[in-house]
Amino acid sequence: MHDHVGSGITGSDLDDVWTSTTVAEAAEDMRITYGISDRDLPDHQGVVRIGDIRDGRVRTDQPGRTGAAEPKDTRAALRAGDLVVVLVRRAGDAALVTEEHAGWIATRGVGIIRSEDSHVTRWLRIWFRTPRAQAWIGQHVDAHVEPTLSLDALRRMPVLLPPPARIDRLDDVVGLIEARMELNLRIAADAVQLADAQHAALARHRAWWPLRPFGAVTRAATGRAAPKAAGEDDGPRVTRVAPGDILDARLPYIAATGQEGPAEPRTVCDSGTILIATRPGGGHAAVTLRPTAPGRGVVAIHPQAPTDLWWLLHELRSRGEELSGAAQGRHAREITARAFSKLDVAWPDEDTRRRFDRVAEPLHGRARKAVEENRVLRELLGTLLRGLSSGSGRVSLGGPGAP
Repeated sequence: MHDHVGSGITGSDLDDVWTSTTVAEAAEDMRITYGISDRDLPDHQGVVRIGDIRDGRVRTDQPGRTGAAEPKDTRAALRAGDLVVVLVRRAGDAALVTEEHAGWIATRGVGIIRSEDSHVTRWLRIWFRTPRAQAWIGQHVDAHVEPTLSLDALRRMPVLLPPPARIDRLDDVVGLIEARMELNLRIAADAVQLADAQHAALARHRAWWPLRPFGAVTRAATGRAAPKAAGEDDGPRVTRVAPGDILDARLPYIAATGQEGPAEPRTVCDSGTILIATRPGGGHAAVTLRPTAPGRGVVAIHPQAPTDLWWLLHELRSRGEELSGAAQGRHAREITARAFSKLDVAWPDEDTRRRFDRVAEPLHGRARKAVEENRVLRELLGTLLRGLSSGSGRVSLGGPGAP
């Protein structure tokens, strides 16, 4: 059953009435199901997993995994226009399936929403990101093992559904913001790769450089777990960095992580600190863009000279497997400052490091500018999403007819 609510839009847009409904009732032909295990699928079958759904897109680089679904896998076979929704841990993250992934199989933990009305699926992708929807999801996840949104809960989830014309305008606005953010990510990634290439070109001469332990050219410190009991007056709040924040970062920079809390002043790292974390198969490194508090499983590395920062970052980016090999524990996730400091590094002369810095600094400067622009765009998108979830439907970005 649908209830209508006034949109509150002023001007001539008198027919802009939003409908109060649920996900299951948002379209007459709505079909909601979930993925299957990929254990027995053929090697050529493309699959979409939870980790492939990020930032409103399906992102996967599975090599050589193409082809249509087998008949027995029809329920979980994706079509262009389907909305795939994360049901575990990051419940509510959603992406529209394009022709690129049509015929692929959604795996367990992924919900599939299908309707011939593209307005509905496009709107739900936006709605799931609103604070109102996220709050509802947070109240209805089952957290016995890990936060999980059931298919029944997904069907019952309340939705404010705008008319098709309003969905088109809002989808255009969100799409433009996302497209610009994606372009900025590519610009930043290309700049970092150019610096990687310059480092690799210089590192061809490493056989003539003296070997030193990292402890002789850096100062390293092992991160600490967050305080178990912290009050509001236990010191300034800083961004806390967990290993996953480094390992999952698309760019080698750490700014806001979504986790903040008090920390002892001596454990706080200034901007321009390199943080590393490891997992089986490799380690990752990233530079802090603001003061942070490294958590357990993270090592903070301070270069001896500011001009050594970018050389060290790219040296560590080129040695991910060695970093993982130096980590402790069965899952190679507990690297320590002591273990890191014992690793050898072929250390170039100061002139070589300064020459690299003159090339790398402008490249990273351009990358950081793109990252900062994305921060502003995320704030703009957040303002839009807060307006959409206000209950009145009042959303204004300025200008006549603006959503």
